[in-house]
Amino acid sequence: MSEQETTKKEMGPKRIKFFIDKEPFETAERQLSVRSLLVDFAKEDPQTTTLALKDGNEYRKYGDLNELVTMKSGMRFVVFHNDPTPVS
Repeated sequence: MSEQETTKKEMGPKRIKFFIDKEPFETAERQLSVRSLLVDFAKEDPQTTTLALKDGNEYRKYGDLNELVTMKSGMRFVVFHNDPTPVS
Protein backbone atom coordinates (compact mmCIF):
# COMPACT_ATOMS: atom_id res chain seq x y z
CA MET A 1 0.00 0.00 0.00
CA SER A 2 1.38 3.40 -0.95
CA GLU A 3 1.96 6.19 1.57
CA GLN A 4 -0.85 8.23 0.00
CA GLU A 5 -3.35 5.35 0.35
CA THR A 6 -2.33 4.85 3.98
CA THR A 7 -2.82 8.55 4.72
CA LYS A 8 -6.31 8.52 3.15
CA LYS A 9 -7.36 5.49 5.24
CA GLU A 10 -6.04 7.04 8.45
CA MET A 11 -8.05 10.20 7.80
CA GLY A 12 -11.26 8.16 7.64
CA PRO A 13 -14.33 9.12 5.65
CA LYS A 14 -14.56 12.59 4.19
CA ARG A 15 -16.40 15.01 6.49
CA ILE A 16 -19.10 17.16 4.92
CA LYS A 17 -19.56 20.59 6.50
CA PHE A 18 -23.00 22.23 6.39
CA PHE A 19 -25.02 24.83 8.28
CA ILE A 20 -28.49 24.92 9.84
CA ASP A 21 -29.58 28.41 10.86
CA LYS A 22 -25.93 29.57 10.61
CA GLU A 23 -24.78 26.87 13.10
CA PRO A 24 -22.01 24.66 11.65
CA PHE A 25 -22.32 20.86 11.55
CA GLU A 26 -20.33 17.97 10.07
CA THR A 27 -21.25 14.51 8.86
CA ALA A 28 -19.58 11.62 7.06
CA GLU A 29 -22.94 10.51 5.62
CA ARG A 30 -23.50 11.12 1.91
CA GLN A 31 -27.28 11.30 2.38
CA LEU A 32 -29.39 12.35 5.35
CA SER A 33 -33.16 12.38 5.73
CA VAL A 34 -34.99 15.64 6.32
CA ARG A 35 -36.15 14.16 9.66
CA SER A 36 -32.55 13.43 10.68
CA LEU A 37 -31.42 16.97 9.81
CA LEU A 38 -34.26 18.45 11.91
CA VAL A 39 -34.11 16.07 14.89
CA ASP A 40 -30.47 14.94 15.15
CA PHE A 41 -28.73 18.12 14.10
CA ALA A 42 -31.08 21.11 14.54
CA LYS A 43 -32.78 19.58 17.64
CA GLU A 44 -36.18 20.71 16.33
CA ASP A 45 -39.60 19.04 16.40
CA PRO A 46 -40.39 17.91 12.83
CA GLN A 47 -44.13 18.24 13.54
CA THR A 48 -43.86 22.01 14.11
CA THR A 49 -40.99 22.95 11.78
CA THR A 50 -40.07 22.80 8.10
CA LEU A 51 -36.54 22.47 6.74
CA ALA A 52 -35.51 24.53 3.73
CA LEU A 53 -32.32 24.65 1.69
CA LYS A 54 -31.06 28.16 0.99
CA ASP A 55 -29.84 28.49 -2.58
CA GLY A 56 -28.81 32.10 -3.28
CA ASN A 57 -31.91 34.16 -2.49
CA GLU A 58 -34.25 31.20 -2.97
CA TYR A 59 -35.47 28.61 -0.44
CA ARG A 60 -36.38 25.03 -1.31
CA LYS A 61 -38.72 23.69 1.37
CA TYR A 62 -38.72 19.97 2.11
CA GLY A 63 -42.26 18.69 2.70
CA ASP A 64 -41.46 14.97 3.09
CA LEU A 65 -39.61 14.11 6.32
CA ASN A 66 -38.38 10.84 4.77
CA GLU A 67 -36.85 12.54 1.71
CA LEU A 68 -33.11 11.91 1.43
CA VAL A 69 -30.91 14.95 0.91
CA THR A 70 -27.62 14.36 -0.93
CA MET A 71 -25.15 16.22 1.24
CA LYS A 72 -22.49 18.56 -0.16
CA SER A 73 -20.04 20.74 1.75
CA GLY A 74 -21.24 24.29 2.27
CA MET A 75 -24.98 23.56 2.16
CA ARG A 76 -27.03 26.09 4.13
CA PHE A 77 -30.36 25.09 5.65
CA VAL A 78 -32.97 27.19 7.44
CA VAL A 79 -35.63 25.95 9.89
CA PHE A 80 -39.05 27.56 9.57
CA HIS A 81 -41.45 27.31 12.52
CA ASN A 82 -44.98 26.45 11.41
CA ASP A 83 -46.80 27.70 14.50
CA PRO A 84 -47.88 31.32 14.74
CA THR A 85 -45.42 33.71 16.37
CA PRO A 86 -46.93 35.71 19.24
CA VAL A 87 -46.67 39.48 18.94
CA SER A 88 -46.23 41.47 22.12
